[in-house]
Amino acid sequence: MSQRKQRSLYRPIKLALIAGSAITLGLSTGCDDSDEAQAAVTKARHSFNALSVGDSEAIPTSNSQNKYQEAEQLLSPYAGDDNGYAEAAALGVAMAKRGQASLASREAARTEAEALHKARVIRGMINEWLTMDAIAMAAGQFDPTADINEIREIIELRRDDIANYRGDMQRINSEVTSHESKIQDLREKASAERNQAGGLELQMPRVSAQEAADISVQVREHTLRADQFDFEADRIEGIVGQLRPIASEVDLNVKKADSQIALLQEAEAELNQQATESQKDAEEARTQANAAAQSIKQALSEYQAFRDNDVQSANSQAISLAQSAISATRDARDAVKDVAALNKADTQQLLAELTRRQADGYREEADLYRALSEANLDGNWDQLISDALEKAEDLDQQSNQNYTDAASSLRSARARGTAGERLEAAAVRLESLGGVEPEPEFNDEEDMEYDEDDSMEEDLSDPEEEFDEDEG
Repeated sequence: MSQRKQRSLYRPIKLALIAGSAITLGLSTGCDDSDEAQAAVTKARHSFNALSVGDSEAIPTSNSQNKYQEAEQLLSPYAGDDNGYAEAAALGVAMAKRGQASLASREAARTEAEALHKARVIRGMINEWLTMDAIAMAAGQFDPTADINEIREIIELRRDDIANYRGDMQRINSEVTSHESKIQDLREKASAERNQAGGLELQMPRVSAQEAADISVQVREHTLRADQFDFEADRIEGIVGQLRPIASEVDLNVKKADSQIALLQEAEAELNQQATESQKDAEEARTQANAAAQSIKQALSEYQAFRDNDVQSANSQAISLAQSAISATRDARDAVKDVAALNKADTQQLLAELTRRQADGYREEADLYRALSEANLDGNWDQLISDALEKAEDLDQQSNQNYTDAASSLRSARARGTAGERLEAAAVRLESLGGVEPEPEFNDEEDMEYDEDDSMEEDLSDPEEEFDEDEG
């Protein structure tokens, strides 16, 4: 299995769910009567709760960036102060920076996706150039027999491409249908849980305080389950949103292939009818091939400029914000240092994913140059391929280091019992993503059947079990 395909199988470790939920506890820490600091921390806490802080899969609103910036500006004056809320304010600043880094990472992902689309468009143009070049070579032969056979072979190749494209389309549509069914089921489950929670809330005014407290626990459980169902539905909707552009691109490839077939068939008819004009046809086809080559050159120039400017700028912005968020955690000590450690680990994981995505972008760029080289188009492709792969390798090393740093930060958070075991399991998983293979600790075959992916996502999803509130 290729390295890129292996990475596609990784599920993200949901440290953000722990750090985001622990922020309420962390920002509640204070020990004096600084009214202004307390008010700032309280207001920021409410903003964070509304923003699903730290959750990379939460859907941002149009004013999320402003909210994070406002929270940072609100808390910054108190983060380095000597009031009792300094540590909570410092943690809040780190969380606000992390939120901004998450938004910037989304923008970086968008630009990487746009660059990938541009590269695939160029690949389609390469196919068109290859077709025109083949036509020019075929039409240059005065004996049309061999030329017609070659054109027909190319037509069959394009038809094979169309068949493959349509097969891809069918698979994508089937997958979208399956996902939409899952989304509907999850939404219905979430609605049912919320209805049960609402029914229980209606009983609370009519029962004793103790019974109301018990009912409140049930209400919270139903609400949490509903949130989990909605969260999973949102995640699947994101997958569907990624599939639809791919389907559009496949449809575009079919149309291009149809257009190429039509051109080839026209060339075949001309060769049959006008063998004596084959040289003229060859000249016309070469002109089109040259035009296609010029279009590729222009599109490639725009692609390179987009990667060098838009993509690089978006990635640099996201990396800078993530690094700033990591630095901000240094001021969060004492009572909130464990929550700060979780936030730092979460941000380091975000940085690792960001640099790895950037590395994948450079590998896609190298693949495009390789396709241009294989098409025998003029260019210093070997050097460009080498440069892109070298950058990808450097970013992979940075990503591996960020993953191991995240594991180290995670281990620095104090947790006892089952919570400690879960955090250690998460740290091991992060190290694995960073290329560090854990030493085997299994005593029997039953232990070796432990499902790491499912355990990581399910066990880490309940932040209330992770930390003793007295330690927060």
